Amino acid sequence: MQRLILFSFLFLAFGLQAFAQFPPRQDDHFWRRKVVNRIDLNEKINAPLIKRESQYYTDNSTYTEKEGLVMALFTGLKKGKFVAYHPDSLNVALSYDNILQRIQTFEGSLSGGGDFDAGMGDSGGFDDFEGDDFGDDFVDDGDDWGEFGDDLDLGGEDDLGGAMGGFSGDFDPGPFENVIHFVENRIFDKNRSDMVYDIEFIEIIWTDPGETLPEKRLCTFRYKDVMETLEQSQWKNRFNDAQYRTLREVFELRLFHSFITDVSGVGVRTLDEAELRRQQIVEFEHHLWSY
Repeated sequence: MQRLILFSFLFLAFGLQAFAQFPPRQDDHFWRRKVVNRIDLNEKINAPLIKRESQYYTDNSTYTEKEGLVMALFTGLKKGKFVAYHPDSLNVALSYDNILQRIQTFEGSLSGGGDFDAGMGDSGGFDDFEGDDFGDDFVDDGDDWGEFGDDLDLGGEDDLGGAMGGFSGDFDPGPFENVIHFVENRIFDKNRSDMVYDIEFIEIIWTDPGETLPEKRLCTFRYKDVMETLEQSQWKNRFNDAQYRTLREVFELRLFHSFITDVSGVGVRTLDEAELRRQQIVEFEHHLWSY
């Protein structure tokens, strides 16, 4: 009996990971919805996604990335493991230098040099995934006041993580570690009679440190491009050091809290509506095969 339970658990875990990477073929899609989810990284349950490891745990070689989700993506981009994409057009690839130019533009808007209206819209982050146009994102029209590496001498130029969770790099990651979006397809597989979560994109959001300007979308990563990096990135279990997870496991096992902002192009404006849409999807799945 114990072997049967263990086998069932391993089968489910393998199936979850496999179908997250290889979703069902389209002919087997009985029902599908594209859902945009918003993760508030300031929530307690989501805090481990950006938790930086202290120097007391540097001997743990299991994970190569210990700076959290956002910095793991930026580090992989800087090393050339993958490319980012413009949030308004997934046909426009962005390099690490392009991202730095966009960050400088966002920071320049704080001093009055940018376009304040080119953010997420009046809804404060609930617009559809395609969003508004940022304008000329590759023009540096403001001062770059995010050079922490030179000012504080926390490490070399290529060192993206300092001791005791400090940061040393090309910019301040703080404005990008408050909110992220991820886009997925909710697919009901007619062969398995089960709902499959096929994650497609992870979107990095810039938030104004002064909490007065609208959010701006920095860039988008394809999930299949960054899976290898997520498998090497640490998610810290704040209750048990023996039960750390990779960031890929966290996404595919749904170890976070999020709320829906868009379902197949129909935007969600309030938290109550977001919860309603989530419950509707759950109820649809529950009653789909009722006899």
